[in-house]
Amino acid sequence: MNRFLIVATILSFGLSAFFRKLSVDKMHPYHMQIISACIYLALIPVWYNLAPKHSSVDIQGTIYAIITTCLHICGAVMFGMLLKSSNSTGAFSVMISAAPVITTALSIAFLDEEFELKHLVATLLTLSGLTLFNMK
Repeated sequence: MNRFLIVATILSFGLSAFFRKLSVDKMHPYHMQIISACIYLALIPVWYNLAPKHSSVDIQGTIYAIITTCLHICGAVMFGMLLKSSNSTGAFSVMISAAPVITTALSIAFLDEEFELKHLVATLLTLSGLTLFNMK
């Protein structure tokens, strides 16, 4: 199941970046965010009904959700601006794919996740790939 979810997530994000570029070529990224917000609002009943009936909403979890959403919106708007200003959709997507390096570092520092040699190698390969990608 995890492998399927990983592949599905990669496909979803990859297709999303492609269609985001098509969208911001036709409209301002702020307009795209308005449309996205409308879709999120329309899905509230779906998510509410899919949530486990015995689960509760925690104040700390709510604060984290608000922070997450604000950061996601900022990232989505900035990504839209990058895509609108250039024909480097693939390059920008590759560069932004380094975001998990930050997630990994924070997870190790604050969530007590283990850091193994393979994590170090993967991080170094990611950063090396980005360096090569940005060389002219």
